[in-house]
Amino acid sequence: MTRYTQKSFTGGELSPSLYSRNDLAKYVVGLKTLKNGFVRAEGCVSNRSGLELICEVKNSGLPVRLIPFSFNTEQTYIIELGSGYARFIKDGGQIIYPDGEEEGNPVEIETPYSADDLFNIKYAQNADVLTLCHNNYEARELSRLSHYNWQLASINFKPQILPPQNLSAVWTGDNENTTVYKYVVTSVKADTYEESNRSEEVSVVGEIEANWGTTEYITISFGSVEGAVEYNVYRSINGVFGYVGTTSTTTFIDDKIEPDLTSTAPVFTNPFENGNNPACVNYFQQRKVFACLKNNPQQLVASQTATNNNFNISRPLSTSDSINVTLSEREVNEIRHIIALNDLILLTSGAEWKLNGSDGAFSASSSLVASPQSFYGCSHVPPVVSGNMILFVQSGGSVVRDLGYTYLSDSYDGEELSIFANHLFEGKQIVDMAYAKEPYRILWCVMSDGTLNALTYNKKQEVAGWHKHETKGKFESVAIVRENFEDVAYFVVKREINGQTKRFIERMATRIVDKTEDGIFLDCSLSYNGEPVSVISGLNHLEGEEINILADSNVITNKVVQNGSVTLDYPASKIVAGLPYEFELETLNLEGEYTYGLLKIVNSINVQVEKSREDFFVVNSDGTIVQNPRSIKSINDSNYLHSGNVDIFPFSNYADGANVHLKQIYPFPLTINSISLDITMADANA
Repeated sequence: MTRYTQKSFTGGELSPSLYSRNDLAKYVVGLKTLKNGFVRAEGCVSNRSGLELICEVKNSGLPVRLIPFSFNTEQTYIIELGSGYARFIKDGGQIIYPDGEEEGNPVEIETPYSADDLFNIKYAQNADVLTLCHNNYEARELSRLSHYNWQLASINFKPQILPPQNLSAVWTGDNENTTVYKYVVTSVKADTYEESNRSEEVSVVGEIEANWGTTEYITISFGSVEGAVEYNVYRSINGVFGYVGTTSTTTFIDDKIEPDLTSTAPVFTNPFENGNNPACVNYFQQRKVFACLKNNPQQLVASQTATNNNFNISRPLSTSDSINVTLSEREVNEIRHIIALNDLILLTSGAEWKLNGSDGAFSASSSLVASPQSFYGCSHVPPVVSGNMILFVQSGGSVVRDLGYTYLSDSYDGEELSIFANHLFEGKQIVDMAYAKEPYRILWCVMSDGTLNALTYNKKQEVAGWHKHETKGKFESVAIVRENFEDVAYFVVKREINGQTKRFIERMATRIVDKTEDGIFLDCSLSYNGEPVSVISGLNHLEGEEINILADSNVITNKVVQNGSVTLDYPASKIVAGLPYEFELETLNLEGEYTYGLLKIVNSINVQVEKSREDFFVVNSDGTIVQNPRSIKSINDSNYLHSGNVDIFPFSNYADGANVHLKQIYPFPLTINSISLDITMADANA
């Protein structure tokens, strides 16, 4: 008899083409099946939490996209972005107007976006302002003015302060050998020191500068500007307005000051005029960066330093001026995403680029260099950043890669993360993606067929394990925000309920569970906690559906919702009701170098579990399913969760392969740390 032990499952579910590749390091930590469970960075596997119902979307007949809005770690929201509208969710509940004419209704604003364009909208956030971009629409800013007051407005690509008006210039002195002097003035904003556009020109006739005496000068006067802390004055030399001075009042005396032609008056530019809308946006080195302009998909423009929407320049260019760059390559590959790391990374439809100054500075006056790093191309699905690694979907939509800086090559390089789980992506594409950093470091990928693939990823610990997730319906969108101490995943799920199509927003419950009654392992679920009841109502969203119920730590199965309610088998005070799903784990065949083709029989199995109910299910070699018995301690205390070893004696016949196949079909927590098998192998000479 031989004993095999699998101590880690960080390889996740592997493709069938690898079932005989026990020479791979991935094989030793891989699985044949991992459904509705996830790999943890420590190496163990847990069944996933259930999905709590938040609300039905405004119009279940049309697609909806979820977008995160995070002011800080405490103030986070989920935006329900639908066809022509946006609604808002916070901490697991829709935001509802508390009073006024709209009292009791969801907070909602109008948007210009059609359902067909929702998943190609790119966005970036700065404090309480979320910038949204799409080539078919003007760039817009979504602002949170208060918890109940949200506004979406087109962006004004002008400085946030007006230039002075009513300029006048008066010459004081002789009027022999005269010439014309021209001036412009700009305002400087008090809090940000942003400079306005230049004012209208003002002209004055005075003596030529070479003949000015000590008592001759020009006085420039202008109206005050609200919010200005000071004003800059410029005089023209051969058509170029050079800087002559600054004043905090509304008058300035030019007593033969030589204009500084290295510091000139700003020139207004708006690269987005006439429908030249950008398609993507981000922030980098105190600048707001737009790219993929409609008339030039390879163009990138960045605002002036420390401004968001000011694209003015000067002559000659200064360090703080706006930046305008066009990628030069053989093919016209549109810029699809902008990622801010130590360098500015541009992901296009055909390549990955690094953009920065030759001197390390990202400025208009430095020599900016754009150099390709690899040539895989990126899809429209927004990439995510894990630590200093970019995770992105390759242009075809069915390959996930990472990209990070490599010191030895002084360039950005990465690996294909989905190569050992290709079967999860065959014939379908990723349509939405989000990354939960804490506590489990999971990349959630919504697939075009409505399934959900997920990757547990930790580059430094060499953890990259895939797992698949299913529900009674189709996943359509995902977004993640921080709530308390966890990154929480929200999903749009399309379900067929009582013959009708419904789209629900559902929130993944916490997986940190210490007692059976605290766990939520049912989908589209609602919870109750109060005085004991025998009838639970409010289940209209599951009308006609067969549901399971966790009632005071015990499961009640196969209840059909009628008129929005079900009757329990007994009164209970802590209840979760929702759609059941099945957790499934199957190991790869445990093979040695010379055991392929030999008949084997599994005599016994030992499963080490953590904070789990022991009454999970074992699939025997003949396909029958047997529930493991509970311990006496668990029978006496239904809230008890076991940590330790569970011995199983399955029914088994001699077969070519020897493995373990486990399921949990009830809403109980199950975490598996290791699996050991005692195997008897037929004599190779028999």
